[in-house]
Amino acid sequence: MINSIKTFYFSINLKDKLLFILFSLFPITFILGNFLINLAFLLIFIIFIISIIKDKKYFFTKDPIFWILFTFFISLIINLLFSINLSNSINRVLKILLMISFILQMKLFIKKYEIEFEKIIFGFWSFVFLLVLLDAIFEIIFGFNTLGFSTPLAGRIAGFFGDELVLGGFFHSFCLIFVCYVFSLFKEYKKNILTLILFLIVISLLIGERSNFIKVFLSLSFLSFFVVKLKLKYFLSSFILLFSILFLFVSFNYEAKNRYYHQLVHYGKINNFFKGSLYGAHYNTAYKIFKEYPIFGIGVKNFRIESGKEKYRNDEFVLTEFRSTTHPHQMHFEILSETGIFGYTFFLIFILSSLYLSIKNYLKYKNIFQLSGIIYVIFYLTPILPSGSFFSTFSSGLFWINYAIMVSYIKE
Repeated sequence: MINSIKTFYFSINLKDKLLFILFSLFPITFILGNFLINLAFLLIFIIFIISIIKDKKYFFTKDPIFWILFTFFISLIINLLFSINLSNSINRVLKILLMISFILQMKLFIKKYEIEFEKIIFGFWSFVFLLVLLDAIFEIIFGFNTLGFSTPLAGRIAGFFGDELVLGGFFHSFCLIFVCYVFSLFKEYKKNILTLILFLIVISLLIGERSNFIKVFLSLSFLSFFVVKLKLKYFLSSFILLFSILFLFVSFNYEAKNRYYHQLVHYGKINNFFKGSLYGAHYNTAYKIFKEYPIFGIGVKNFRIESGKEKYRNDEFVLTEFRSTTHPHQMHFEILSETGIFGYTFFLIFILSSLYLSIKNYLKYKNIFQLSGIIYVIFYLTPILPSGSFFSTFSSGLFWINYAIMVSYIKE
């Protein structure tokens, strides 16, 4: 493996060497913090611009994905005209340019080196994910991780992320790639791959992030159905067994029961959960802001400014006093409140057209890594379930990486 990496690395030009290193290190940047995530995206943007100026090749203008992304970007630029605080919005909007260059650069790199990208880069990503997975298991067993970090919130696992409780989002983002990489190495051991999938679902439950657990469960279930392709009776029996194990574990484990049962009914019955939860207060505030600014919203990253105003108070929600936050913790409410119907329409066009082209391509070429990207994007966009901000560094970075994988395999 090491020899093949050396052979590949020394056979490519300087620009591709730099891109190879940057692409490889992405999972590590998410562990080390937002500064390195932004730096990696910025360096790829600089390489992309220098290449265009030097080579004078505008290949991307013939790519429908470029026009889909560019149209979405222009919609956000127009939305800036209606932002209640332009200085807050402009940085996050311009950052979309970095994402566009990253996606186009990854598309070009995979087109040139598809086999090497899957074997080496996805292999390294899978190795990093495996380390994160083992560290999480260590913390589940001992109460602290291999570096001595412990979670600041009972029932949650932090792993290498310390005080930042974002392990579940990282887990969801890279577990699909990990399973696909393992499958590419051991295609003949389908039942073992299904066992791995069931194991990852259990670990996701123990991490304690309810929303990400649901997304992991649904994502890996779909992936197993299309990749492992077991007979339906084996598939159903496996997941009945999994449900039984999860139910028994939640029933008899105090922290899991508290996290997945007691906290959900703490403020009333299950069907009244949103009015008794902090997420409900956030969602309601975002909805009221959307009603106040229905066409263009309040501008990207301005929920933190607007949400604390008294007119958005709603005493039907138990935690309305805590409605003011950085974002409403649900991506669809975030985009509706900050960009209005105008921005949300262009967002749907961007997502649905990208999914259409990607699914169409997958059905023809059956690349499992593209499938992992498609599945991630679909379940990342799940309505109602709490989520990170679409415009934040960490959460959006994970989305754009998987989106890039999804569209990079589209054949011209």
